[in-house]
Amino acid sequence: MARRRKNKTRRARFKGFNLWNAAESLVQANILTQNVFGTDPLAFLVGKTSAGYGQSNLLHSNMGGVQISIGELLGMGGTDGAAQRQAAWNMAKSNWMPILVQTVGTRAGFSVAKRLTRGIRRDMNKGIKMVGLQNEVKV
Repeated sequence: MARRRKNKTRRARFKGFNLWNAAESLVQANILTQNVFGTDPLAFLVGKTSAGYGQSNLLHSNMGGVQISIGELLGMGGTDGAAQRQAAWNMAKSNWMPILVQTVGTRAGFSVAKRLTRGIRRDMNKGIKMVGLQNEVKV
């Protein structure tokens, strides 16, 4: 007869919003959008370029590349988006090494910083717990 295993008690997982992970994700998104689309993540999502919101025509960014938004990639705004997709692909091919170095460096930097700020983050999480937001937010 087989032995019955006693089930472990499950711990509740944190299902809230982690500010540290959100900051790292924002930096990683900025690396990708700067190197591939020539703009920041917000401008990529909402379509703001130096000419205003929703202006396409492959505007040149300060880095010498073009500024492309997600609407332009999907063909919104009067174009089919083929030129924008090709421009993004060309920028990705030419910037693959900076993307790789910046991504790895950012990940390593956040790991080291997470270790160094452990005590400060613990104290901040204690304060968040005192306010009553321990299930929603964490640092």
